[in-house]
Amino acid sequence: MRFLIFILFSLLVQHGIAQEKWIPLDLQSRIALAQKSQNHVILAEYFLGKPYVANALSAENPEKLYLSLEDFDCVTFIENVMSLYQSKGQDSLYKKNLIHWRYTQPKDIRFETRNHYFSAAMEQLMKDKWIVPIPTHEGIQIKKSFTFLSQFYRNKNKNISIIALEQVEKNLASAPFSYIPSAKVNMVLSNLKEGDIVTFVSKRNGLDVQHTGFLTFRKSNWYLLHASQELKKVCVSDKNLVEYMKSHPSFLGIQVFRPNFIK
Repeated sequence: MRFLIFILFSLLVQHGIAQEKWIPLDLQSRIALAQKSQNHVILAEYFLGKPYVANALSAENPEKLYLSLEDFDCVTFIENVMSLYQSKGQDSLYKKNLIHWRYTQPKDIRFETRNHYFSAAMEQLMKDKWIVPIPTHEGIQIKKSFTFLSQFYRNKNKNISIIALEQVEKNLASAPFSYIPSAKVNMVLSNLKEGDIVTFVSKRNGLDVQHTGFLTFRKSNWYLLHASQELKKVCVSDKNLVEYMKSHPSFLGIQVFRPNFIK
């Protein structure tokens, strides 16, 4: 009987009748709880302890949509938590949201249409009003070249259009890049809210940010809930935000974005 059910389900999937399933029941319950509390950090905490895995996405074309709730890097952790929260527990909506967070053209998934630069994703999501930047008087503007990606792949002999990557970088470099310098982070702490997305700006001119995570308020201070490359898992940082910045001299400062759940 089980064998017949398996065969029937396989045929339904092949013909697009059976819906793909990614969200288990306990995670659906966590999504509902997070939405009731209007706090997606409750959802993010579901993944504490899950392993950090780098380079899980396609290294060239053909681009394959990577869907996993079992491993993350810092960016895919943000993408998945936000896509799940906005999905209301529906698998199809979760997939649709994830594509929207990760790609510039949902119906044209290629290596070149992926938001390799987190700044590109944030810019796209701000236009769609899915997130809003947190403006402060302490913020400054600089110009970044955004050349890291094209230079990295230029001599890799991959099935990738370097010209297309360079055009993306040119578009990003044409606008000023705003951030809060490390020395002034302690001056903006009162403006932060639970669940804000924080990015850590790189000192490298060709790169926008080196890391990202959610802010969470614990022990009377702000900490980072993130997929940590250093600890190889999803966790809450041992150091508070200011101390975390001090322990990473390669960070130039931070950007802060607030999810907008009106949409």
